[in-house]
Amino acid sequence: MRKKIWILLSLIICVLQYGCQKEIELNLPEYQSKLVVEGTIENGFPAMVMLTRSIPYFSEVNLNTLMNEVLVNGTQARVFITSETGESEELTWTLSPEAPFYVAFVGKNVIGKEETHYTLTVEYEGQTYTAETYIPKTFELDSIGFNHDMEMFADTMASIRVLFTDPADEVNYYAFFCKVKCPKMQDRFWVCNMPVAFDDRALNGQTVNYEVARYGYSSLMLGLMSEEEQQAFARMTFRPGDTVVVKHSQVDHHTYEYLISAGSEAAFGSSPFTNPLPSESNFNSENVIGHWSGYASRFDTLVWECEDYWELYGD
Repeated sequence: MRKKIWILLSLIICVLQYGCQKEIELNLPEYQSKLVVEGTIENGFPAMVMLTRSIPYFSEVNLNTLMNEVLVNGTQARVFITSETGESEELTWTLSPEAPFYVAFVGKNVIGKEETHYTLTVEYEGQTYTAETYIPKTFELDSIGFNHDMEMFADTMASIRVLFTDPADEVNYYAFFCKVKCPKMQDRFWVCNMPVAFDDRALNGQTVNYEVARYGYSSLMLGLMSEEEQQAFARMTFRPGDTVVVKHSQVDHHTYEYLISAGSEAAFGSSPFTNPLPSESNFNSENVIGHWSGYASRFDTLVWECEDYWELYGD
């Protein structure tokens, strides 16, 4: 009898709670699209800048959306670069195999130099936006090679180990990238490492032992790949038959902060159940997101020779 009473009371409480619920209407603010700037200049290379517009998180993304709502072309914006030494030019909107969507604003005459400041100016929809970056000095590696001490992956996978000496009494910011080419696939974009960038606060003046792997490969083209191609591409380690180009760069403080924030966003902010993490920007307006970044870079190429590649990985 007592059990029946408890059940009856529970039902009554549930009904009362349901009846007390109040319908709440949320008036969400209208989404405001922002200009997104992804610009780089590197020692020995001209500037490249990609302009896009941000779109709402749940927008349908297709080719029509990309061409008409996302990409900003040369008839909609003008992009200029000026160096501290007085060199300047207007960038041309043109085809570029280095750009994610194969088109970007690309320079020709102003070539990046070490220890030089560069100002980027973007004219868009009647507004002018500017940002400044600095290409610091490059640095040399003491050694670089494949690290085969990965017992859990047997002897067919490896990372890359580098050693370098951090200059004492300097503030330095480092970033490592790589591109892989093998019979099964080829990286079109530079793949970052984890962490994306780091400073020398904990290692000032010391010899640094660092591992490079493919922690930040782009998923932009995964949907167009077969399952076999995805298995060859979506990997962190290097394999027999790989030719790997490693880029090691120094960046300024603003670029370091941007790389750290962008890496955190990619790792932790891409879920719809988390709050987006703000990426650092060095532009002079809240209407712009993205960054204008300078890199002081050197390159090394490693080849993992393998005569029986096709026996290991098939046709």
